Amino acid sequence: MIFIFCAAITSASILVAHQFITTYNTEFHRNYFYFLVTSFSFAFYGIWAPIIMRVILTSIEVDDDTVETVTNFLPVLGVPFLLISWFMLVKMGYTLVAVKLDNRAFRIYLVYLAIVIIMVSGIFFFKDNLPVIIEAHVIYTEMAIFAVLELGYMLLFSGIVWHYLKRQKRTHNKIVARFVILMLLALVLRLGALPFAFSSQWIVGLVILVYFISNFAPLFYLKRNAHLLFVPFHTENPNQDKKELIFSMYEISNREKEVIEQICLGKTNQQIADELFISLQTVKDHTHRIYTKIGIKSRMKLVQMVNGQ
Repeated sequence: MIFIFCAAITSASILVAHQFITTYNTEFHRNYFYFLVTSFSFAFYGIWAPIIMRVILTSIEVDDDTVETVTNFLPVLGVPFLLISWFMLVKMGYTLVAVKLDNRAFRIYLVYLAIVIIMVSGIFFFKDNLPVIIEAHVIYTEMAIFAVLELGYMLLFSGIVWHYLKRQKRTHNKIVARFVILMLLALVLRLGALPFAFSSQWIVGLVILVYFISNFAPLFYLKRNAHLLFVPFHTENPNQDKKELIFSMYEISNREKEVIEQICLGKTNQQIADELFISLQTVKDHTHRIYTKIGIKSRMKLVQMVNGQ
C-alpha cells in the first residue's frame, strides 16, 4: 500500500512538473522537472529496491550475508541519479532568478563534488584509524554523509537564489523566497525522518511516505503561484491563415476562438477568465474541449500550431 502511495505521489509530481514545461517552457521549469525525475528515481533505487530485493531473496532462502551484500549495493545504482539531481538543483538556483549561467553552475557543482570526493577518499584510505563507533555502524555513517551532501547542495541552491534576490527588485520576490524556504523545509523533513528508518515496520512505512511526499509541498506552492512569476508560452509569429484553418477544421466555437486568442497572447487561465468575464473553471473546461477537438495535450502544442510549426 505504501509503495502504491509513493508511486502515485511520484506520478502526480512529475505530471505537474511536466505541465509547467508545456505551459511556461522556461529553463527553470525544465531544470525543476529533471530534478524531480532524478530525485524520485534515486528514492526508488535507494529505498524501494533494497526492500523489494530483500523480500525476494528471503523468500527463496538466500543466506543472510548475500542478502545484506545485495541490498547494500542496490542504492549505489541510484547514485548517478542523485548526482544529476544535485546538478539540476544548482542550475535551478540560477534560472529561478533569471541569471545567465555561463557555466557557473557546472563549476560550482564540480568544486563541491571534488571536495566531497577528497573527503570520502580520505575516509577510505584512513579507515583503519576510524573510531570504533563508525566501523560498527556503517549504515548510519553512510546516512550521515548522504545528509551532509543533501544539505550542502540545498544550501548552495538557497545561497544562489538569496544572493541575486537581494540585487533584484522584482514584484514577486516574496514568492521566490517562500518557494526556497519550502524546498529547505522539505529537505529538513526528509533528513529528520532518516533516524527512524530502522524502527518498527509501520514507522518505516511512514518515514518512506514522508520522504516521497516532502517534495510535493514546494511543487504545489509553485503551481498555485507560477502565473505571478512566469509568462506562459505564447505565439511570437502567429500565422493567421493557419489559425483560421484550425478554427474551421476542428469546428471551434466562437467562445473557444476567444480562449485560443487569449492563450496565444500568453494569458494565464485566470487572466483569460478576467478578460472574458467567465469563471476560472469555465476557462479550464473550454481549454480541455479545445485540446480534445484538436487532439493535443498542451498549450505549447496549440501555440506551435498557430505559429505554423
